[in-house]
Amino acid sequence: MKVLVATRVTQGKRKSDFSHCVDGELVWMIDPCPLSKRLPDGPCGCGRSFSGMSSDGYTTTAVVREIPGFSRRDYETALRASFDAKGWCPCCLTRSVPDIVDDLIDLAASWVDGTVVGRRLDRVLARHR
Repeated sequence: MKVLVATRVTQGKRKSDFSHCVDGELVWMIDPCPLSKRLPDGPCGCGRSFSGMSSDGYTTTAVVREIPGFSRRDYETALRASFDAKGWCPCCLTRSVPDIVDDLIDLAASWVDGTVVGRRLDRVLARHR
């Protein structure tokens, strides 16, 4: 299965880049806040970043990776464990864990393994090396 993982590849090509994740950790996308929706390159990075499932850090770049043997159930388990570790209440999320995982699977499936991507609110775009 293809997944999105944190990477530092192409970091620094944009002034608004940052990376506080562990390279290779699974990432997901938090919904952008109102400030980030108005100013995607502004002080809040939630609309341009991916959130690390292990480190609780954020990064503006991710890479598509094929992980043999990794399943949808594994993805869900990893995301739930991340939320549990952070103390997030399921009712505080705007989408369910299964819905988030479905979106991540669909998104990663549309890219070639090794593609570095960045985020702009609800859009994920390939980044040039």
